[in-house]
Amino acid sequence: MKSSPDFEHESFAQRHRGGMLLEKHGLDLYLHPFLGFTLAPGHRSAVLNTDDEGFRLSDSPFGTVDSASWLAGGGGGIVLGNSVAIGLAATSDHATPASYLSFLTGTRQLNLGLCAAVSVQEVIAAMPFLHAASTVVVIGGGPDFVNLVGSLTPGGAYGTVSYERTFADLTDLPIFDLATLATGKTVPGLDGLRRPRREPTVWDLADTLPRMETAARRRLRDLGFLARAAGEGTRILFCLQPFVSSRTRTLTPEERARYDFDAPVFGILHSAIEKNWDSYAARLAEGCAELGVSFLHLAADRFVGDSFADTVHFTDDGNRQAAQLIHKALEEAPAVGAARDR
Repeated sequence: MKSSPDFEHESFAQRHRGGMLLEKHGLDLYLHPFLGFTLAPGHRSAVLNTDDEGFRLSDSPFGTVDSASWLAGGGGGIVLGNSVAIGLAATSDHATPASYLSFLTGTRQLNLGLCAAVSVQEVIAAMPFLHAASTVVVIGGGPDFVNLVGSLTPGGAYGTVSYERTFADLTDLPIFDLATLATGKTVPGLDGLRRPRREPTVWDLADTLPRMETAARRRLRDLGFLARAAGEGTRILFCLQPFVSSRTRTLTPEERARYDFDAPVFGILHSAIEKNWDSYAARLAEGCAELGVSFLHLAADRFVGDSFADTVHFTDDGNRQAAQLIHKALEEAPAVGAARDR
């Protein structure tokens, strides 16, 4: 599982406990038996708060929304995706895409965003809530692409997960021995318990395009599952998250002062991902049309003013603008039944 840090980006995540915004907020990721990992459940701060499942709280005309109160209140909209959907750079729970969208739609919006989530994790997050959802908004697509392009073991049936090397270290050992180690106790014969690892796949940047195609197919597979599982009348919208650099957007002085948008966050993969991002968007748009799922490209150049905190995350005003674009697209989105009948 060793590879050059010039190719894989997990060394950056490991240095910053999952990402710079998590480090900045003093947040940690915790293993979850179904979702893979979540923000710390029950976290409280002036900036970001989570419910008992580790999902970020959102605001609404009806008050604070968490997974329990959303169901008790009869459901409404759900927002799936990764840290962009969470609104990880927002200065409060009131300034996330879900919160802004709630006041635009007049319905509770449940924020089910998971840090670095891929599409399989989004499907799992949606399952307990999908039956009560009038709208499903997915804001993501980045981790599907980035993880697969940089994966050392890309052929798994479930696709690739963020923090692949970290998970490989965790899954080397039997689960009960891992739990014993977590308590601070020792496990006799530990090295003999480690399972053999698959040889990492050898690849170079020429693999970017075919891996991007595979990432798009897997993403569309899971969107199709959501569309089939959703109730009649549910409107579904997939939003491809932005990828921001000085070549994809005219940056404001505030954005430049805050962050170096040309820093290669994903190592040598960064330029390859940027080069193929528009092709990825086109492939997803085509696939969504075939599925009858509405598509919205939240391209960086659609936003005005101080909109981006870094390469992928919105500022408060960026979240507000994203919610406005999403609201308009939702109003035009066909319901699931109508999409099936076309």
